[in-house]
Amino acid sequence: MKKTFSTINRLTGLMALLIVQSILVIDSATAQRMNVTTDSVGTLAAQLPDTIRFKVAELKVSGPLNGTDLKLLQQIVNRTKTNKKVEGECLVTSLDLSEARIVEGKAGMKTETNTLPSMLFSGAKSLTKVVLPATLINIGKNCFAGCQELAEVTIPDGVITIDNAAFKDCISLRTINLPSVLTVVGSSAFENCQSLTAVELPESLTELGGSAFNGCKVLTTVTINGNIKAIQSNTFQNCQALSQVTIPESVMSLGNNAFRACKSLQSISLPENLNEIGNSAFEDCTSLASVELNNVIKLGSNAFEKCSSLRSIDIGNLKKMGSGVFKNCLSLNNASLQGDLSELSSDTFLGCSSLNSVTIPGQLKTIGSHAFDDCKSLTSIDLPLSLTKIGDHAFEKCASLKFIVIPNKVKSIGNDTFENCTSLDSVRIEGFIEEIESDVFRYCHSLRSITLPVSVKKIGSEAFEECVALTNIALPVTLQSIGSSAFKKCAQLQSIVIPPAVKELGSDAFRECSALTSADLSVSLKSIAGGAFAKCASLREVTLNSPTPPTLSRSSFKDVVLGACKFYVPKGCRSTYMQDKQWQKIPQILEK
Repeated sequence: MKKTFSTINRLTGLMALLIVQSILVIDSATAQRMNVTTDSVGTLAAQLPDTIRFKVAELKVSGPLNGTDLKLLQQIVNRTKTNKKVEGECLVTSLDLSEARIVEGKAGMKTETNTLPSMLFSGAKSLTKVVLPATLINIGKNCFAGCQELAEVTIPDGVITIDNAAFKDCISLRTINLPSVLTVVGSSAFENCQSLTAVELPESLTELGGSAFNGCKVLTTVTINGNIKAIQSNTFQNCQALSQVTIPESVMSLGNNAFRACKSLQSISLPENLNEIGNSAFEDCTSLASVELNNVIKLGSNAFEKCSSLRSIDIGNLKKMGSGVFKNCLSLNNASLQGDLSELSSDTFLGCSSLNSVTIPGQLKTIGSHAFDDCKSLTSIDLPLSLTKIGDHAFEKCASLKFIVIPNKVKSIGNDTFENCTSLDSVRIEGFIEEIESDVFRYCHSLRSITLPVSVKKIGSEAFEECVALTNIALPVTLQSIGSSAFKKCAQLQSIVIPPAVKELGSDAFRECSALTSADLSVSLKSIAGGAFAKCASLREVTLNSPTPPTLSRSSFKDVVLGACKFYVPKGCRSTYMQDKQWQKIPQILEK
């Protein structure tokens, strides 16, 4: 009887050995392949005992799995180091779950039916190949995020959701075949998949999350077949190799940074129903040469900034636009903006050095600061009659601009508006402007003629500095103040009449006006600041209309040939001037 039992035991051991051999295949001295099948949930640990669970490189798991099973699987697959003291230990490189089935439960980790839980294999840096369960419906958030060696993923046909960051930072993932029933690709789902070359999104797709393919640097082709309403923020940002994109007609808006820095994108066909393009949506798309924007209503800030190959823009129904929309579009030579746009925002065409033709809406009320700054090729522009405000630096460095007419509703012209417009020859201001702000026409070297409205009360500092071609200017009778250096170095200015209400001439106001021969000063003048007429070498006649001597600085007439210059004062006022210590130094004070 004992012999019989001994024989049975030997047979049992032999069968067990055969079973182990059937599921454990030695691939090399250190890499093993194993197939494991569970009959019920929670039994994976029994199938993968401590002695072998960390000695498997290629693992296939079949059967039902709950949270306890997945927790163990996570511990096995996500290991990043081996114990060198244990012979045969290795890291998992391949995982096949095609015949596994995930069931709902709370043990180990919370699970939902046919759903891979969030973070399940996140950071599994040795994993190169994954086959997902055939019954799978959802891939959870960050499920494979950071699997840097993952190059091949088989997603079953039934998956409808790939959640946020599911495959983020899978930098070795080269291809991905998305199931035909897929409806949702979450935010950052494939962000920074730097080896991914092509993507086709199915017709079933209804949601494409922000940053979904952000940073996929070698992605060249994207086809979106789905019925999505929007391409969200950052979706294809920094896809530097992207050259071909197909966008469905259902798309009505592009989010912020949607295609930012897609440097290989030469053209893109936008849907007819597209009405909104977000901030920086195409910023730094340096190869983009053409784009149709006929039905766009809203353009976000910097939407096409640094699109250095873009040559022309034609928008027919624009209602709102942010700042810097076409900033530094170096090749842009023609722009037509039509619609109910009331404000051309700041920096709109800043640095568009090739822009030579521009049409702006007839309803426009405001031109923002730096709107046309450094548009070196712009020779002319028709400002709409509805215009009321021109912002600071709006046309600064428009070196080819030759003339400008400012409409009669304009009430404000900002600082430096036409500074360095070196070809500007004539200016007519028809609006009721009270102040010519600082530096408005500074360094307009060709300016010969300017018409100021009767409403002007103040001329700001450096307003006409170095307008070397200006020979004369009629100052309005309402003028009350002339700022420092206002007409400094106007080398051809020959005479000046200061209106009666002006009380002060700012420092260096007419300094180095080398051709100035006569100055007729106001009756209300109280002060002639330092350097006001310094280095006016041709000055021969100054008429003072105030009976009370205005205060004088030592440098007010510095380097003027005083012996050759006559100062005329009102009749009966010479003695008053001669008694003033400051005016006593003037050799020729005469009564009219």
